[in-house]
Amino acid sequence: MKKLLWAGMALGVLGTAPAVVAEENWSPHLPGVDQGLAAGALPPPGTYFINSTLNADYRYADNSGTKQGTRASIFVDVPIILWNPGVQVLGADYSAALAQPFTHVDTLSNGSTVARNWGLFETIAVPGMLSWSLPNDFHVKTGLAVYIPDGTAQKQKNTSANGTYAGVANSINYWSLEPSVGLSWLHDGWNIGAELNYDYNFKNTQTGYTSGDVLVVDYTLTKTIGPWTVGLGGYSVNQLEDDKSSIASVQSSIDANGGFRQAKYAAGPILGYNFGPFAVTGAYNHAIGETKNTVNGDSFWTRVVVPF
Repeated sequence: MKKLLWAGMALGVLGTAPAVVAEENWSPHLPGVDQGLAAGALPPPGTYFINSTLNADYRYADNSGTKQGTRASIFVDVPIILWNPGVQVLGADYSAALAQPFTHVDTLSNGSTVARNWGLFETIAVPGMLSWSLPNDFHVKTGLAVYIPDGTAQKQKNTSANGTYAGVANSINYWSLEPSVGLSWLHDGWNIGAELNYDYNFKNTQTGYTSGDVLVVDYTLTKTIGPWTVGLGGYSVNQLEDDKSSIASVQSSIDANGGFRQAKYAAGPILGYNFGPFAVTGAYNHAIGETKNTVNGDSFWTRVVVPF
């Protein structure tokens, strides 16, 4: 049971996120996917299956922070396999992971679905994570996630008044690299920490569009008492560079809208229970602060952790 408890706390490494910004349909890291986890630690040696889901009702806000009529109904499922072989590198515990997320996003305007994206997102490979145990119950973890442009999500648009949809291939044609750093204080059931994920996006070879770099931070403050875990979680998203395009008209649109730099913030309660053979966590996030050039709102999360 102790092994499962640590696994449930330490397995957050990656995710995907719909982002209705500019030309791209997606941004790499799913904000909030790692809340409730020990950002700086790894589980004991072994192999683990983790499945995280997101259900959200988001509303789009423009460059001035004004909410628009466009909404997004989102479902994301992120299955992950994590392997800790029990070896050390540079004095740190080593592990690797692999994920193949599934996404379903309905874009709504005035209550009607006008577009739909569904299917497999990019395969996400994490060739290495390193975690150091420091004095006074502090832990630091670094990692690198590689987003492979093999996604097969389909994009459909409403083409008639009776709701007929025309589907077109919408493969994701750009690589992303995501270095991350996590810090945790784990003491007497307390888990206080944050994980910083820096998303560097390469050019989309199909559209000539390049999304600017984004910093996503997931936050955790929880207390475990017996099988129960309660606390707070949240996230912040800040795009640090403007989007770019090799198409002059698209670049003009970017320039006119402040570079499409996205920003959003959310927080809410976390509740978890360790059943022994597996652990379950649920979380709710509500948008706080100002949202710009992306979608945000109420979101509901679940996570199941099962050690093999």
